[in-house]
Amino acid sequence: MNQEPEEQSFQMQALEIREPDANFDPQKPPESGEEYLMHMAYERKRCPAVVTKRSSKIKDCVGNNTLQMMQNPALPPFRCLLPTPEWRQQQVKSFQSARSQVLILRKELAQNNYDQRAEPPLTSDQEKWQEFCRNQLPLLSIILHLTQNDLEQLLEMLSNWLQAEEVDLLQDVWLARWLYATLVCLHLPLEPYVFSTLRCIARSCIHLRNQLKPEEGERAAPYNLLLTLILDVFAQIDFKEYM
Repeated sequence: MNQEPEEQSFQMQALEIREPDANFDPQKPPESGEEYLMHMAYERKRCPAVVTKRSSKIKDCVGNNTLQMMQNPALPPFRCLLPTPEWRQQQVKSFQSARSQVLILRKELAQNNYDQRAEPPLTSDQEKWQEFCRNQLPLLSIILHLTQNDLEQLLEMLSNWLQAEEVDLLQDVWLARWLYATLVCLHLPLEPYVFSTLRCIARSCIHLRNQLKPEEGERAAPYNLLLTLILDVFAQIDFKEYM
């Protein structure tokens, strides 16, 4: 599962990113990959030149076996809920474009005299992280304060919350947004244990999608998106049979 360095991974042709116009509302949550990129363009002009070290306020307890590895999930009962190859290609293209923009922004910040002593805005335990994520959009001005270590722990917490009962990513939009944004901002290459977290997320998505009825294609979309990224971007190709 060797991953190429970020500089090599982002050579894909980027999507055209439209600059926000007079009707742009920065408070409105993005509803598509293109809208997410527009929010990134908006934030890029406003994001403070601050990058941080790992915060000592973030507890390490989330690493103590929060990955409850499920048994191999059943194959999709309804093929109509699966994404088309064209849809998957478009999602990968949009995702890689977002990652390219994050890499560019990080390089720009690194050229400034940013304050390495600053603390990220998220603090304390999982419950407060969850409360924060529920009430805040995953803006670059927030997420770029987090180191790779912080992002990895956040991803593991998000994986745990995805395993909670009665999760529906179409309704729990905050969880879907934070999952997507955290994946966008992860540094490559990844450590092996991060792949374990990604695989746990994939299994959760398959399990949740398998609960849907044939006519619930809209509810399947966020699970298909995460599965597409884990399969096609993070190279967990053994999940191909579920797509």
